Amino acid sequence: MKRIYALSIVFCLFASMAMAQTEKRLVKMKDGADWAEMKYRADGKLLTFTQTDWSSDTGEQEIYVFTFTYNTHQIVMKSVTDNNPSTTDTWTSTLKNGLVVKDVVNINGNPDNDIFEYDYDAQQQLVHIKHTNDHNTDVTTVDITWNNGDIATVKTFYNGNLMSEDRYEYDMANDNKEIRAYLSSLTGILSYEGLPPIGQIREGAYGTLCKHLYTAAYEKVYGGTDPVKEVKNTAFTFTRNAEGLVTHISQLLDGDPQPNEYDLEWEDVTTGIAVNTATSAQPATYYNIEGVRLAQPGRGLNLVRNNDGSVRKVMR
Repeated sequence: MKRIYALSIVFCLFASMAMAQTEKRLVKMKDGADWAEMKYRADGKLLTFTQTDWSSDTGEQEIYVFTFTYNTHQIVMKSVTDNNPSTTDTWTSTLKNGLVVKDVVNINGNPDNDIFEYDYDAQQQLVHIKHTNDHNTDVTTVDITWNNGDIATVKTFYNGNLMSEDRYEYDMANDNKEIRAYLSSLTGILSYEGLPPIGQIREGAYGTLCKHLYTAAYEKVYGGTDPVKEVKNTAFTFTRNAEGLVTHISQLLDGDPQPNEYDLEWEDVTTGIAVNTATSAQPATYYNIEGVRLAQPGRGLNLVRNNDGSVRKVMR
């Protein structure tokens, strides 16, 4: 009887004073034989992002590993293909007040670097990008407009000439921050040479995330001989489970006869413990771990029952 009573006390203890807080974290996306896998640090930051793709040059599957390191004023992403150091790409983000103000991107150790500089509005929404290279004088700029928390249009200029204009349509579901980081229109805008700075995006280093997932992207291309027309580049359809998590994505690209199908895998992550301390000063009765009532707390672990029936744990 003592043991049964002690176990009931322990159960009450954890039921009343310690409730684990959990959230969902994306760990894998699969598309047939190809996949992407995410691993995280103990503090929740993205550690590695690994993805596979079939190479049109070799006809074989290649593995790309993106590794992220973080400090107060800098985030560095390194990408290696098939574990070959000669393929290393390095993306170095410089932060000011928590936001990226400059990226330096080096591809395969080449002597030239691509440089990206960023401006934000009062809501910490990214509104302007300037792209230069330290080996030439060409300048590409990107102007971004927002509407109700989502990116509305993106205009790209090359040496002052309008080259393209994009606009987006959105799914109005209330999706979690995690999926909005990985599948944001912002992610596509920031990616360069197949490098997605997803670790920075997850940390909010490029400012505010879009509130919603986009379902379609349209583009107009200028400067050619053909009349300018708007093309629907990509379209997404999302499937959600009973918890509201996106578990399947169908993506149809312009010109493709069939959509790409992606299955998503999630895991539960404990983020903290909520502790009930409201009754800590009230009169109480004490028990040892075996359920024996004590006149006062003894050495070791004590179970404390307050007058309101709640139970807490005290170590002496």
